[in-house]
Amino acid sequence: MYICVKLQLKANIEVENELKQYERHFKEEINRITEIFRQRGHSFELRYKEISNHISYNSKHLVLAQAKQKYAAEVKKEKYSAPFSSVWSNSSYQLKEHSVVLELGLYRHRNMLELPCYINEQQRKRLQSGPHTNMKLICHRGKWSALIYVQIIFKPNGEKATMGIDIGLKVPAVAALDSGEIRFFGNGRQIRFQQRKYQSHIEAMLRHHQKKKIYHFQHKLHHVLSDFDHKTAKQIIDYAIEKHVGVIKMENLMSINKKYEKSKSKSLHHWSYRRLQDYIEYKAFIAGIRVVYINPYNTSRTCPQCGKINHPKDRFYCCICGFRGHRDAVAAMNILHAL
Repeated sequence: MYICVKLQLKANIEVENELKQYERHFKEEINRITEIFRQRGHSFELRYKEISNHISYNSKHLVLAQAKQKYAAEVKKEKYSAPFSSVWSNSSYQLKEHSVVLELGLYRHRNMLELPCYINEQQRKRLQSGPHTNMKLICHRGKWSALIYVQIIFKPNGEKATMGIDIGLKVPAVAALDSGEIRFFGNGRQIRFQQRKYQSHIEAMLRHHQKKKIYHFQHKLHHVLSDFDHKTAKQIIDYAIEKHVGVIKMENLMSINKKYEKSKSKSLHHWSYRRLQDYIEYKAFIAGIRVVYINPYNTSRTCPQCGKINHPKDRFYCCICGFRGHRDAVAAMNILHAL
């Protein structure tokens, strides 16, 4: 598994000019190689000496890879976009305590550029958790950032306890342990309030054709909801570590949107269940907890006591055997005991 660590760079005018110049060489070389592929009618390998020496030697294969991607997108008549300024291999940059050193060009074009950056304790911990791979430079609204990809190697924590997690709309997550403990995570009402708040602003802007503000608000809504999911996932993993959990079970919900029409389930299509599951999965991976996905069929309808299938109409589940419980807690218990 790979995780991405984003570092904010402090670039003055001179450094920024050098980065923009390298970006221009990088993208011009991608376009030049793509044109060669277009003339030949297929993509192929190029020798390093055929690629411009303005590009760092150890990053030339990344230019070739981007040119292949662009040509493949053109063949399929798809749109190609590179949201990054340039890509660097792990041999073309060096990460120091408070700076990133970049290797620009080759031979007479070679230059070492040091960029000061701020690294907090969490980022430093992530950077030290595994070997570094490629790095991408991006420039957004005049601010430069470095995206460093770190390879994480799974190391099982050796614990024996199991946890079942049900992901929902009204209750973001419910966890059930094999010891019988049940715990609820997140605030579904707060999330829905934020969705309605920003969605109403976006709809008003659509009526007034304020396209730039719509773009800003859509990103702001995404960041707010993503922050909720990050915090919920952290609470779940901290709880799992506290309870010595070695395996987490969740439902495979990838095909849930196909079962409903968009007009009948607007809230379902705004549901970020996969994002929350991804956050739980990667945080569990770092903590040495294995994640298993199970079939979600009838998990919230099956009685965990007698196995009878009921159809609850409210948030609380009742069975003729006498079992009573919250519907999401019942689902978490069934996920826990699913094979």
